Amino acid sequence: MKLAYLRPLYERSGPFASVYLATERHTADAAKALGLRWRHARIELGRLGADDATLDAIEEVVTDRDNAAPGRAVFATDGRVIHSEVLPAPPPQVVVRMSELPDVMPLLESREEPVPHVCVKADRQGAEIISVGDSRHVTTVEGLDWPIRKVRAGGWSESHYQRNAEETWEANAREVASRVAKEADAVDAEVIVVGGDLRARDLVLESLGEPYVRKAVVAEHGNRNAGSNGHAFEEEVHTALRGLGEEHRDGVVARFREAYGRGDAIAGLADVAEALRGGQVDTLLVTRPLRGELWFGPQPYELATSKKKLRELGVEEPHCEAAGSVLARAATATDAEIVFTDEVQPPGRVGAVLRYTA
Repeated sequence: MKLAYLRPLYERSGPFASVYLATERHTADAAKALGLRWRHARIELGRLGADDATLDAIEEVVTDRDNAAPGRAVFATDGRVIHSEVLPAPPPQVVVRMSELPDVMPLLESREEPVPHVCVKADRQGAEIISVGDSRHVTTVEGLDWPIRKVRAGGWSESHYQRNAEETWEANAREVASRVAKEADAVDAEVIVVGGDLRARDLVLESLGEPYVRKAVVAEHGNRNAGSNGHAFEEEVHTALRGLGEEHRDGVVARFREAYGRGDAIAGLADVAEALRGGQVDTLLVTRPLRGELWFGPQPYELATSKKKLRELGVEEPHCEAAGSVLARAATATDAEIVFTDEVQPPGRVGAVLRYTA
């Protein structure tokens, strides 16, 4: 999992208010329960030292009727929400913290392995193309609209109209395929999910080049007309992405085991902290729950298992936080990925595959 999207969080200094809250409001009772949950959370955050401006900023996000969601993670400081993210499911309990670093580990654990991808909802006139990388981008392709339907005119003209309609579909499919290829290249897509009208879908697949066809997954749904069953298409996309995410995670675990045997991977908080200081970490492996604390300084690469070590490195006033918060900041700053796994338990419940060894 890449963490670049968290960088704005670490461009601000703390203390941070971190909130994980169930925000469902699908019924009147649910909306009332949300109000009560937030009221208790606000009181607790105030007790922990959050100022009124920061509390007001968080309240605006979690109680916004236009942005209802199963749950939300919110991180705020100095009267501003710096990052807010929808959670895929309501957190089992309200979590509030005031700390020098944002408490992002529960958010990262709840996220499925992100997979850059492109979704295509095709019909015979064009398509809606959704590309997802670091951000989400929607493109609409509208091709020729005449002749778009075959007609039974009778006589010699019937085959003429039918042939023209086929040519229109094929031309539109080529235009869609060209745009799909561009979007896939832009996000470095690992999978392309193609759904929609059966004939249009097949024509788009035929028009895609070989490198893109190898990444293609056929969906049975995906009509782009209003009122169509969009949920079924989303489920097909989710299934395809989940499978690739699991493959990626399994691959990282296998790579760690192989690299550990030849000295290109390490384990334990002390060794991982040292490697992060030097920018050596390619991928962090974390076994849940990660326990322990780390000391840190003003810069993301300033981390160690002891206050003494940081002072030896020139940090005048080291702070101490949960190990996960400190590791996440350092990993974000050094472009390291993070993978959560229960399949391998390195010493200290944390390990790392290295970019290079010292």
